[in-house]
Amino acid sequence: MPQQKLTIVPVTLHTEKENTSVTKVAIPSLNPTCTIKTSNAEISFFNGIDEHIIQTVMKELKNQ
Repeated sequence: MPQQKLTIVPVTLHTEKENTSVTKVAIPSLNPTCTIKTSNAEISFFNGIDEHIIQTVMKELKNQ
């Protein structure tokens, strides 16, 4: 398998303005939207998960 050249990108994090209004926090469902079972692991996805996380997990499962 050919080695891919890695690129390191500098990142700076800035704090956001604090919101003084009252916000409601969504309570996630206790039931997963999707569960994948393999011989080595059980992976559950819940509503609201970032698409990039799903893509990364699927790529890792494909490479096993």
